[in-house]
Amino acid sequence: MEKRKGYAVAGIITLLILMLFMWGCQAVFTYSPLSILQRDPSSLPASAQKTYAEDALASGDSEAIAKAYSSITALLADNPDDPGLNLLAAKLGVEVSGVPKLIDQIVQGELDLSDPNAVSTISDFISAGGVDPQVMVQAGEYYKAADANGGELSSTDYIMGSLGILLGAAEDANGNFNSLETPGTWSSTAQSKAQSAADFLNEGLTGLPADDPARSILEGFSGYIGNFTS
Repeated sequence: MEKRKGYAVAGIITLLILMLFMWGCQAVFTYSPLSILQRDPSSLPASAQKTYAEDALASGDSEAIAKAYSSITALLADNPDDPGLNLLAAKLGVEVSGVPKLIDQIVQGELDLSDPNAVSTISDFISAGGVDPQVMVQAGEYYKAADANGGELSSTDYIMGSLGILLGAAEDANGNFNSLETPGTWSSTAQSKAQSAADFLNEGLTGLPADDPARSILEGFSGYIGNFTS
């Protein structure tokens, strides 16, 4: 079991690194004047708020991303089924949640994935200050809404969406997120929600060519989620 957990941890970190790489590439090719990002997007027309949000994501400016998240989620109140708004809100939420900071610990050598305590370390990270797993849970719901209404999700979107859904299941298991360490203690309700995370992730596998590098990554994370479904 410990060995399976070790592989699962390595898999989820690989997925997060892939996400950061893909989003980092977007930032390289998108230029957004900082003066624009200093504005309050809520005062802009809806179309301009969307552009602001896209530019904020590309810039990596945490303050602008937080403002964009507030702006886009407000627009969603009147347009709850809009796939584009839901997808934007999801991506902004992932950044606001602080979960991508986990990658920094790996790159800087602060987290050794070969350490037997790596699973516990990741669980502690999710519950630590500076991380808002509730926002990540909500991001999972936004991803689901985007998908259900015809949004075009990438492999990374399916990965992050399923992670948000899984965190919601972990919270259902015992009221906090520490149960990520003890999947065998989950109730049938929490297990059912974890299965919905797996089902969502498996949608990302549909239509992917057998030789697509993303396939093995999604399959690996699907195996990780499997720890929580029974």
